[in-house]
Amino acid sequence: MVAAFRSDLREYVRHVRALRAARETSARAFVAGLRYPLAHRQPIWIGSPTVIEGRERIEFTDGAALRVGMGAFGLSTKRDTSIIRVHPEGRLRCEGVVSLQRGVRVVVDSGVLELAPGANVNGFAKILVRERVSIGAYCNVSWNTQLLDNDFHPMVVDGVEQPMSGPIILEDRAWIGTGSIVLKGVTVGESAVVAAGSVVTRDVPPKAVVAGSPAKVVGHIDSWR
Repeated sequence: MVAAFRSDLREYVRHVRALRAARETSARAFVAGLRYPLAHRQPIWIGSPTVIEGRERIEFTDGAALRVGMGAFGLSTKRDTSIIRVHPEGRLRCEGVVSLQRGVRVVVDSGVLELAPGANVNGFAKILVRERVSIGAYCNVSWNTQLLDNDFHPMVVDGVEQPMSGPIILEDRAWIGTGSIVLKGVTVGESAVVAAGSVVTRDVPPKAVVAGSPAKVVGHIDSWR
């Protein structure tokens, strides 16, 4: 118990320092960021205006934490609000220290959103979950992207009704470029790169570079940082 308390206290001190270092953190967000983990007994560190609905449906493995809007990035400002909604049939599962940047919109209607250690979702990204969205370790989802695992309405093709939803899997270290859209039933392979503005409708092989609408393989990559 003592060791756990000391670990939590050290994390809280780091959080306070991060808030102080974020130059564009408003006074209101600063106070909210200090109060939230104490009031709700959850490792959720808030650095900018944030709306969280269904916090009791956010799950954490040992040592996990959710960082929301901890610093200005790109075009974001201290006024940009992040929204996280987890409805009664949904779950948001944090499996390590993960980051959602300012202005994100995350809605888990049902199913589960899984965030692996080091996963980072940048500002103004939108994630809508009906079945499953899994973001692997050290994935980078760039700003103004969309991950949509459902069509929101039924479709009939050649007399056959199509599935409305399908899981989206981003394997470890996948990089989704700014303005891209990843649609239902897609797996983006390990260390693959989706170029800016792409629409991904099919699986992406590991270490492939895809671009366009619909996205097609245009090259391969050894690694990215």
